[in-house]
Amino acid sequence: MKPIRLFSSDLDGTLAGDRDASVEFARLWQTLPDGERPLLVYNSGRLIEDIMEFTWEQGLPQADFLIGGVGTMVHSYDHPHLSDQYTALIADGFDVDLIEAELVMMERLTRQPAQYQHDYKSSWYLHDATAQDILELEQMLASSGHRARVIYSSARDLDVLPDVADKGKALTWLCGELEIGLDEVVVAGDTGNDRAMFELDGVRGIMPGNALPELVSLAQARPGMIATQGTAARGVIDGLKEFGVFATPKDN
Repeated sequence: MKPIRLFSSDLDGTLAGDRDASVEFARLWQTLPDGERPLLVYNSGRLIEDIMEFTWEQGLPQADFLIGGVGTMVHSYDHPHLSDQYTALIADGFDVDLIEAELVMMERLTRQPAQYQHDYKSSWYLHDATAQDILELEQMLASSGHRARVIYSSARDLDVLPDVADKGKALTWLCGELEIGLDEVVVAGDTGNDRAMFELDGVRGIMPGNALPELVSLAQARPGMIATQGTAARGVIDGLKEFGVFATPKDN
């Protein structure tokens, strides 16, 4: 099994949600030797500026790369060109204003606050939708000529994205730019919008104890997946110990 070169994690409910555990993750991460520490990627539904502020508030370490907006934004301090390159890749055929003009007419949908919206992500609340509901919504958008996909998670959160974007596709693109194989990657997440990361061929995955059934089903269906008992960052820490990123007591 190849060494782990990159760790991509969701935030809310995964690395965040238990601040003491988040701080412990930061401590363990920062004690890894510089030459052995994997690249750290925060892969969140939050937008980039929100990720920066939120991770600082939670005591989490600064990441090497940020993927925001459910896979519609990429950011790096050291590689600023990546943001524009990725936007150009996903932009074709996606007009958020036209999409929202159609969705606002649907009675069951409630638009999420402005801080969750951007040019390539239209976010709504839709409670207890079925798989058929989501399929019909995607078909409606396609029939109107939109190159869009619908991501639904937590029985509430609905995101309309470019059809070439999600957390997994953004991570795949970033790994390609960095020349890192997916079999050198560990991902972590707790809800359905993280599923695209776990479904990538070759990745290893960590699902904390609070992960929703919509995601946990993958732990039994795919190799290299760990469902831990600890919740939020405590579960992530346990998973990283099993994968050999963090030392276990017997290693010390």
